[in-house]
Amino acid sequence: MNEEQYFEKIAEYKLLAKHEVGQNFLIDADAAKKIVDLATIDESDTVLEIGSGAGSLSYFIEQSTAKADLIDIDEGLVQKLKEDYANSKTVSPMVGNAMKWDYEKYTKIISNLPYYITSAILERVLLTAKNLKTGVFMVQKEVVSRLKAPQGSEDYSPLGLLIKYRADFIKGFNVPRTSFAPAPHVDSSVFVLKIKNDNLEEANKLYSLASSLFLHKRKTVYNNLTQHLKDSAKAKEVLEKAGIKPNLRPQEISLEGYLSLLKAIS
Repeated sequence: MNEEQYFEKIAEYKLLAKHEVGQNFLIDADAAKKIVDLATIDESDTVLEIGSGAGSLSYFIEQSTAKADLIDIDEGLVQKLKEDYANSKTVSPMVGNAMKWDYEKYTKIISNLPYYITSAILERVLLTAKNLKTGVFMVQKEVVSRLKAPQGSEDYSPLGLLIKYRADFIKGFNVPRTSFAPAPHVDSSVFVLKIKNDNLEEANKLYSLASSLFLHKRKTVYNNLTQHLKDSAKAKEVLEKAGIKPNLRPQEISLEGYLSLLKAIS
């Protein structure tokens, strides 16, 4: 089946889209190819596609000739891909839950992330994908600005800190809602994470600490740290060691500041 026929077939699946799990099928072949190209896949890579759907990205992943697992929670769509790639020696479509999947072996991960669990999947990938080199993700357009929110802003978050710790964040390109069937209510954006830090132990400790301190964003870091450590004297000592002013709010502390807190705690 050639490219044009393949994507025409995908467009027909819009009538079967399950809105409760955010299914919107990418029908723009050029956009799909650009997304996969951003991963710079070579034959030595082990690739994972999260939420393979009707196969828009899978089509170009299969052409890369790298070993790839294509996972989706929808058994019907997985069966479609098994039929599409019955003769492929490189791709393996399978039913899989992204929130329970083991990401450790993959060097490249590509996904049109389900809108309703975007943050949860990114968190799991960044905390467990030990061998990841590059991740390419498509999300709702406004999500990109939240993930890149600067220190001190309302959208500055533990996930943003985790991304900054583990990867270089590279903006890709926008994908209009008309590129999908059925069309969602918002446009999408693609971004690339180039992994620069594979210290998962420290990444998990950092994320745990930041998540705890961000629970009460209006409180001072001293109050939050006291609650986290269950010891006000220890909290004061840690802040002094880390060189962090006790009256700062969690969103006013840099990545380097959080790493200093971690070091002082340990």
